[in-house]
Amino acid sequence: MKPTPMSFSSPCRKGIDVLSAVRRQRFFSWGMGLVACHLTLSLAHASPALLPGAKPSSQQRLSVWGFDIYDARLWVRPGFSVASYSAHAFVLEVSYLRNLEGESISKKSIDEMRKVGPFSREQESNWLKAMLDIFPNVQKGDRLQAVYAPNAGAEFFLNDKVIGRIQDPLFAQLFFGIWLHESTSAPALRQAWMKGL
Repeated sequence: MKPTPMSFSSPCRKGIDVLSAVRRQRFFSWGMGLVACHLTLSLAHASPALLPGAKPSSQQRLSVWGFDIYDARLWVRPGFSVASYSAHAFVLEVSYLRNLEGESISKKSIDEMRKVGPFSREQESNWLKAMLDIFPNVQKGDRLQAVYAPNAGAEFFLNDKVIGRIQDPLFAQLFFGIWLHESTSAPALRQAWMKGL
């Protein structure tokens, strides 16, 4: 009597009876599917891995002159406060909705940081150079994650791969202030996060 083949609607489905008579090749295929599923789930939840215990905020969209630029959300731990963001570790996640040049991202960041707080020309030069070295050109669908460490600095990831860090507390405070400081150019994003966190 031939064994009855098993059918799997999803490699992630629980309760699969692996003790059934299944050809070795079918079992191997199922196993590879399970690994692929696990990797997909891991990447989908990469931000908590960067900051254990963090939960996502609502996702907010930045549009300029009718053009959608990116969707952004925060990954924060319990007790996080937008008003005192610089006292908490958190992750900012930006999902780009259009292609942008790394040089434009870097220069725009400097412009926005000026609205948050003062810094010297030497600091500007050093920070701009560092960002130009870190930020690549991004394509629609790319995801940038920036990890804030209080009194330490910032670390940056693109599509879950580390692309650089800037170990300067003032830089980090001003950079994340682009979104979270009361002087932000995107008050609707800040207000939504204040209400939702």
